[in-house]
Amino acid sequence: MQPQEITKEPDLIKKCQNGDSAAFADLIFPHRENLITYLNRLSGNKTTAEDLFQETLVKVWSGIKKYKEQNKFSSWLFSIAHNVALDSYRKIKNRKYTVDVNEITDLSSGSNPHSDYVSKEIELQLEKAIETLSKKQKEVFLLRMHGNMPFKEIAKLTGEPINTVLGHMHYAVKKLKLMLRNENVK
Repeated sequence: MQPQEITKEPDLIKKCQNGDSAAFADLIFPHRENLITYLNRLSGNKTTAEDLFQETLVKVWSGIKKYKEQNKFSSWLFSIAHNVALDSYRKIKNRKYTVDVNEITDLSSGSNPHSDYVSKEIELQLEKAIETLSKKQKEVFLLRMHGNMPFKEIAKLTGEPINTVLGHMHYAVKKLKLMLRNENVK
Protein backbone atom coordinates (compact mmCIF):
# COMPACT_ATOMS: atom_id res chain seq x y z
CA MET A 1 0.00 0.00 0.00
CA GLN A 2 1.40 3.41 -0.92
CA PRO A 3 1.53 6.12 1.78
CA GLN A 4 -1.03 8.35 0.07
CA GLU A 5 -3.49 5.44 -0.01
CA ILE A 6 -3.50 4.77 3.75
CA THR A 7 -6.91 3.46 4.67
CA LYS A 8 -8.36 3.27 8.16
CA GLU A 9 -8.92 -0.15 9.69
CA PRO A 10 -12.75 0.14 9.76
CA ASP A 11 -12.75 0.94 6.03
CA LEU A 12 -10.52 -2.07 5.32
CA ILE A 13 -12.84 -4.28 7.37
CA LYS A 14 -15.86 -3.11 5.37
CA LYS A 15 -14.01 -3.80 2.12
CA CYS A 16 -13.10 -7.28 3.36
CA GLN A 17 -16.69 -7.93 4.33
CA ASN A 18 -17.57 -7.10 0.72
CA GLY A 19 -15.04 -9.66 -0.56
CA ASP A 20 -12.03 -7.42 -1.30
CA SER A 21 -9.03 -9.72 -0.78
CA ALA A 22 -6.50 -6.92 -1.46
CA ALA A 23 -7.97 -5.01 1.49
CA PHE A 24 -7.57 -8.18 3.59
CA ALA A 25 -3.81 -8.17 3.00
CA ASP A 26 -3.66 -4.50 4.04
CA LEU A 27 -5.80 -5.22 7.10
CA ILE A 28 -3.64 -8.12 8.31
CA PHE A 29 -0.22 -6.64 7.52
CA PRO A 30 0.11 -4.40 10.63
CA HIS A 31 -0.68 -7.38 12.88
CA ARG A 32 1.37 -10.01 11.03
CA GLU A 33 4.64 -9.78 12.96
CA ASN A 34 3.05 -9.76 16.43
CA LEU A 35 0.70 -12.58 15.47
CA ILE A 36 3.49 -14.80 14.12
CA THR A 37 5.65 -14.03 17.17
CA TYR A 38 2.74 -14.94 19.45
CA LEU A 39 2.11 -18.21 17.60
CA ASN A 40 5.84 -19.00 17.50
CA ARG A 41 6.21 -18.53 21.23
CA LEU A 42 3.03 -20.46 21.88
CA SER A 43 4.02 -23.40 19.68
CA GLY A 44 7.79 -23.26 20.20
CA ASN A 45 8.37 -23.92 16.52
CA LYS A 46 8.68 -21.47 13.62
CA THR A 47 7.23 -23.84 11.03
CA THR A 48 4.26 -24.70 13.23
CA ALA A 49 3.72 -20.99 13.88
CA GLU A 50 3.59 -20.31 10.12
CA ASP A 51 1.05 -23.12 9.69
CA LEU A 52 -1.06 -21.78 12.56
CA PHE A 53 -0.79 -18.27 11.08
CA GLN A 54 -2.08 -19.50 7.71
CA GLU A 55 -4.93 -21.38 9.37
CA THR A 56 -5.76 -18.25 11.38
CA LEU A 57 -5.93 -16.18 8.19
CA VAL A 58 -8.31 -18.66 6.62
CA LYS A 59 -10.57 -18.51 9.67
CA VAL A 60 -10.42 -14.71 9.83
CA TRP A 61 -11.26 -14.38 6.13
CA SER A 62 -14.15 -16.85 6.38
CA GLY A 63 -15.47 -15.13 9.52
CA ILE A 64 -14.87 -11.47 8.63
CA LYS A 65 -18.55 -10.93 7.79
CA LYS A 66 -19.41 -11.85 11.40
CA TYR A 67 -16.95 -9.35 12.86
CA LYS A 68 -18.68 -6.74 15.03
CA GLU A 69 -17.12 -3.31 15.20
CA GLN A 70 -17.62 -2.95 18.95
CA ASN A 71 -14.75 -5.43 19.36
CA LYS A 72 -11.18 -4.30 18.77
CA PHE A 73 -10.02 -5.98 15.55
CA SER A 74 -6.62 -7.00 16.92
CA SER A 75 -8.28 -8.67 19.92
CA TRP A 76 -10.68 -10.51 17.62
CA LEU A 77 -7.76 -11.57 15.42
CA PHE A 78 -5.68 -12.83 18.36
CA SER A 79 -8.64 -14.67 19.87
CA ILE A 80 -9.04 -16.56 16.59
CA ALA A 81 -5.29 -17.33 16.55
CA HIS A 82 -5.54 -18.46 20.17
CA ASN A 83 -8.40 -20.82 19.35
CA VAL A 84 -6.60 -22.16 16.26
CA ALA A 85 -3.57 -22.93 18.43
CA LEU A 86 -5.71 -24.62 21.09
CA ASP A 87 -7.41 -26.73 18.43
CA SER A 88 -4.00 -27.72 17.13
CA TYR A 89 -2.85 -28.72 20.63
CA ARG A 90 -5.92 -30.84 21.10
CA LYS A 91 -5.08 -32.72 17.91
CA ILE A 92 -1.40 -33.18 18.73
CA LYS A 93 -0.62 -34.12 22.33
CA ASN A 94 2.73 -33.99 24.08
CA ARG A 95 4.41 -31.25 22.10
CA LYS A 96 8.02 -30.66 23.02
CA TYR A 97 10.13 -27.54 22.86
CA THR A 98 11.98 -27.50 19.55
CA VAL A 99 14.36 -25.06 18.04
CA ASP A 100 14.55 -24.64 14.30
CA VAL A 101 18.16 -25.31 13.28
CA ASN A 102 17.97 -22.39 10.84
CA GLU A 103 17.12 -20.05 13.72
CA ILE A 104 20.36 -21.00 15.48
CA THR A 105 22.66 -20.90 12.46
CA ASP A 106 21.08 -17.91 10.76
CA LEU A 107 22.49 -15.09 12.84
CA SER A 108 21.31 -11.80 11.47
CA SER A 109 23.74 -10.02 9.21
CA GLY A 110 24.16 -7.05 11.55
CA SER A 111 27.37 -5.14 11.84
CA ASN A 112 28.24 -6.60 15.25
CA PRO A 113 28.36 -10.42 15.32
CA HIS A 114 28.89 -10.47 19.09
CA SER A 115 25.75 -8.38 19.73
CA ASP A 116 23.80 -10.56 17.33
CA TYR A 117 24.98 -13.68 19.13
CA VAL A 118 24.14 -12.26 22.57
CA SER A 119 20.69 -11.15 21.36
CA LYS A 120 20.01 -14.58 19.91
CA GLU A 121 21.15 -16.27 23.12
CA ILE A 122 18.88 -14.06 25.23
CA GLU A 123 15.99 -14.79 22.89
CA LEU A 124 16.62 -18.54 23.15
CA GLN A 125 16.84 -18.30 26.95
CA LEU A 126 13.54 -16.43 27.03
CA GLU A 127 11.86 -18.97 24.74
CA LYS A 128 13.14 -21.79 26.92
CA ALA A 129 11.95 -20.01 30.07
CA ILE A 130 8.50 -19.38 28.56
CA GLU A 131 8.19 -23.12 27.90
CA THR A 132 8.53 -23.78 31.66
CA LEU A 133 5.49 -21.66 32.53
CA SER A 134 2.23 -23.37 33.37
CA LYS A 135 -0.22 -23.55 30.47
CA LYS A 136 -2.35 -20.71 31.86
CA GLN A 137 0.64 -18.49 32.69
CA LYS A 138 2.09 -19.01 29.22
CA GLU A 139 -1.25 -18.29 27.58
CA VAL A 140 -1.80 -15.04 29.50
CA PHE A 141 1.81 -13.90 29.10
CA LEU A 142 1.84 -14.44 25.34
CA LEU A 143 -1.57 -12.86 24.75
CA ARG A 144 -0.47 -9.81 26.72
CA MET A 145 3.05 -9.46 25.34
CA HIS A 146 2.54 -10.45 21.71
CA GLY A 147 -1.17 -9.94 21.30
CA ASN A 148 -1.11 -6.60 23.10
CA MET A 149 -4.45 -7.62 24.56
CA PRO A 150 -5.80 -5.83 27.63
CA PHE A 151 -6.22 -8.06 30.68
CA LYS A 152 -9.99 -7.62 30.54
CA GLU A 153 -10.08 -9.12 27.03
CA ILE A 154 -7.70 -11.92 28.03
CA ALA A 155 -10.06 -12.74 30.90
CA LYS A 156 -12.99 -12.85 28.50
CA LEU A 157 -11.09 -15.01 26.00
CA THR A 158 -9.85 -17.51 28.59
CA GLY A 159 -13.09 -17.52 30.57
CA GLU A 160 -11.29 -16.70 33.81
CA PRO A 161 -11.87 -13.87 36.30
CA ILE A 162 -9.70 -10.80 35.75
CA ASN A 163 -7.93 -11.29 39.10
CA THR A 164 -6.97 -14.83 38.11
CA VAL A 165 -5.59 -13.55 34.80
CA LEU A 166 -3.63 -10.85 36.63
CA GLY A 167 -2.29 -13.50 38.99
CA HIS A 168 -1.18 -15.69 36.08
CA MET A 169 0.66 -12.72 34.56
CA HIS A 170 2.26 -11.76 37.86
CA TYR A 171 3.58 -15.26 38.50
CA ALA A 172 4.67 -15.70 34.88
CA VAL A 173 6.74 -12.50 34.96
CA LYS A 174 8.15 -13.38 38.39
CA LYS A 175 9.16 -16.88 37.22
CA LEU A 176 10.67 -15.60 33.96
CA LYS A 177 12.73 -12.96 35.76
CA LEU A 178 14.01 -15.53 38.23
CA MET A 179 14.87 -18.05 35.51
CA LEU A 180 16.61 -15.49 33.32
CA ARG A 181 18.52 -14.08 36.30
CA ASN A 182 19.64 -17.61 37.29
CA GLU A 183 20.58 -18.45 33.69
CA ASN A 184 22.78 -15.34 33.46
CA VAL A 185 24.51 -16.13 36.77
CA LYS A 186 25.83 -19.47 35.44
